[in-house]
Amino acid sequence: MRKRMRRAIAMLELIFAIVILGIVMMSAPMLIATATQSSYVGLQQEAIASAASELGMILTHHWDEGNTDPTRNASILASLNGNNDLDEMVVGAIPTGRRAGTPDSSSRRFRDSLGGVVNTTTAANLGPDGGDRDDIDDFITAAKTAMKEEESTSTLIGDVVDTGITIEVNVNYLADTPGGSTYKGTGSTLTYHNPFSNNIAIDSNIKKVQVRLRSNSPEEELQKD
Repeated sequence: MRKRMRRAIAMLELIFAIVILGIVMMSAPMLIATATQSSYVGLQQEAIASAASELGMILTHHWDEGNTDPTRNASILASLNGNNDLDEMVVGAIPTGRRAGTPDSSSRRFRDSLGGVVNTTTAANLGPDGGDRDDIDDFITAAKTAMKEEESTSTLIGDVVDTGITIEVNVNYLADTPGGSTYKGTGSTLTYHNPFSNNIAIDSNIKKVQVRLRSNSPEEELQKD
């Protein structure tokens, strides 16, 4: 009599399959958490790229409104309250029309083509003026939305977590006197007194441009400043 053989799953194979499924199910929450963290990192990187682009664009503009007059040659701006070492150099009683360290061959002069001295904008007047954006402090803005929430019932778009990320720009004057050194000294290194946080209320020869990102998202990983 011929014996009939029927194919079947061995008990050992079934046990292996159950073990593998168990491992997959146990690791699923970890995989989901990792994917969520990756999305948060992606959102943060996009926001940082937006801030970097904003800063790069701002720095392509003139340093100060006083130097944007197209009818005059670009001149060295004179700060009424800046460090004296950066004022116009005088030999004897004769003004040279240039700053210490500026070579005679340079076209940069304190006195412009019309013979006048151009002063920096006062600290109180920093900010948008005249409806144009021709110098860096024209870009001072309050917080504005950098990334928006998108909600849709479309299966092609889905829902995106509301990031609540805002971006703001501030431009301030900083103290332009170096610590432990002078501009006219022989030292090759100038060290300033905490230049990134020491805003001053008068004009100087140094401006700080700050592009700041904030998020009020309920997601802890996105609560950044």
